[in-house]
This record gives sequence, structure tokens and C-alpha cells, in this order.
Amino acid sequence: MLLLLFLLIFGRRRIPAGFTLFLALLEIGLVNVFIALNGAASNPFSSILLVPLVLSLMLLPFKAGFVVLAVSMAGQSLQLIVPAAGHHSAMMQNHAQGMVLSFVLTSLLVATVIFYFRLQLGTKTAAIQQLRERQLRDEQLLAIGTAAAQLTHDAATPVQTMRLILEELQESLDESLLVELEGQFYQLETLLKNWREVADDVRESRTSLFDPATLITSIRHLLLLARPEAEVIWPPRISVDGSIKGDRTLIPALANIVINACDAASGRAVTVSVDAEQLVYRLTVTNPINKDNPFPKELLGSRFIQSESGFGVGAVLSNATIEKCGGKVSWENHATRVTTVIALPLVNEDKTTDD
Repeated sequence: MLLLLFLLIFGRRRIPAGFTLFLALLEIGLVNVFIALNGAASNPFSSILLVPLVLSLMLLPFKAGFVVLAVSMAGQSLQLIVPAAGHHSAMMQNHAQGMVLSFVLTSLLVATVIFYFRLQLGTKTAAIQQLRERQLRDEQLLAIGTAAAQLTHDAATPVQTMRLILEELQESLDESLLVELEGQFYQLETLLKNWREVADDVRESRTSLFDPATLITSIRHLLLLARPEAEVIWPPRISVDGSIKGDRTLIPALANIVINACDAASGRAVTVSVDAEQLVYRLTVTNPINKDNPFPKELLGSRFIQSESGFGVGAVLSNATIEKCGGKVSWENHATRVTTVIALPLVNEDKTTDD
């Protein structure tokens, strides 16, 4: 069979419709000639013509498929003109007519079934495409919503600080308060600038490759803006092979975990350590807690829980962002401390931005 042979040769590549139509018509013509020379309409092997017909109806557009169907039925109908060798009785003529009629009816039935399922498949494919587009839009909205919630969570501190400064300014005209107020405005301005960059990246589906060696530097910068008074023991800079792939919400999410740890530590030191192995980058944050007020670690990052130490909305937002970037967050509750482990996959690519 020519069509089957070329399908095997082309493999997964799509055969051009014009070439497929030519092969189908050529094969139908050759088989009809062979049948005409070997018993004509009485040849029982005429049903083999259904094979190129079925393949054509599956591979070709609807109009081209109708052409192949019409040529197949016409070719079989012309077999009645060719006399069957050695058989001229009326019984054999009726048998030949019955075989041709059977082929025509079978061809119409096969064509109807194939076209019906192709229409159904086209409808399902269109529905799946719409579902994919809707899913992509929902993912973008989720990313923007997560970034907006992160912005709201991070902006709450400078806004509240500015309110307190303004109240103190009403009571005393201390110029040092103006300097502090300017710093809070700068922090809020930085957050809004980061938010615009995040929204642009999400809208254009852009991801960036972050250098693990400078990741701690970026987190320290955000922490200095949000918690300048916090005591954090930072790890030494290490060399890591590979990069971390994600959008611009990743670094604020990592910084928010450290901020939550500082809030839970209640003024005590927080330790941050890093290591990398088997294409996994691990950031470990350890902070002391009050052993008389344990927290439910199984709920952290999965739902909102009431807490006064920072393990609430921020943990959920950070966890969602890190999981979106292919990472995983886990918490370990010890007697007097909590250890947060963030595992992020490493990729070996050039440090460029993917659109």
C-alpha cells in the first residue's frame, strides 16, 4: 500500500495534503485496473480499496476526502462495464452488482463514521485549546494575585511605620523623623517598582535565570529595607554550578520567609545557610521560637492560620510562589527552634531571559 509505505517513511512528519491526495488517487486507480484485469466486479478482493479510502478520509481535508470517496465509488461502478472473464450468466451479473452496491454502501457508511468522529475530535480539540488558554490566563492571574498579595503583605510595614511617624510629627517637629519617613517612602517606592516589573513579566510570561551566588545578596537587600533591625547570620558566598529559573516574585518570596523567621525569633538571631547538590539548591533558615507556643507545621504554607509570629499569610504566599518555580518548602519543628528548608532546582543554561 502506497499510503501506508509513505506514512512509515515520513514517520511523525505530516505528509502534504496534495501529495497524500495524489498517492490515494494513484493507488485507487492502480488497484481498480488490477481488479478489472482479474474478474472485474466479481473479484472478492475489491474490498481492499477500503484501506486507501479510510486513510485518505482520516488524513485529508473534508473536500479532498469527498473527492477520494467519489473516485472510489466511481471506480467500482465502472467495474460493471468490464465483463467478468469466463462468467456471463445473469446470476454472476447480479452477484457483481451486489458486490459493487455493497462496496458503495460500505464506503458511505465508513465515510460518515470517520467524518463524524473527525468533527467530534475537532470540537474536543477546540475545547482543549480554549481550556489551555483559560488555564494559562488563570495561571497569570494567580501569579499576579500572588504578587499583589505579596506586595500588600510587604507594604503593610512601611505604611504602618509612616503612620506612626506622622503621628509623632504632629506632636514634635523632630527633623530626624523626616529622614526616617523618607526612608519608608523609598522602601514603598521600591516595592511598587518591583511590582510593576513582576506584572510585566507575568503578562509576557517571562522567566529569568538567577545566579545562586548573588541570591543571598538580593535577599539581604530586601531584608535591610523591611527589617533593618533584625539580626541575621548570613552564610559565606559559595560557588554553585547552575542557575535558578523563576520570575521576579521568587526573591521577594524567599526574603519573606527570612522576614517571617525574624519576626518569630522576637529579636534573637536567625541563621541562614545554603548548600547545593545533585542540581538542587537548598536555602535553610533557622530561628528560635517560644517552646510554650508551638505552631502546627503541617498547616504552614498550605492555608491561612492565626499567628502572632509571622507564620501566616506570608508563609502561604511564599510557599505558592516557590512551588510555582518548581521548588519545595518544608518546616521542621524542634524544641526551641524552627528550621525552614527551601529546595530549588538548578538548571544549566545561559543566564538570559526567556520570553
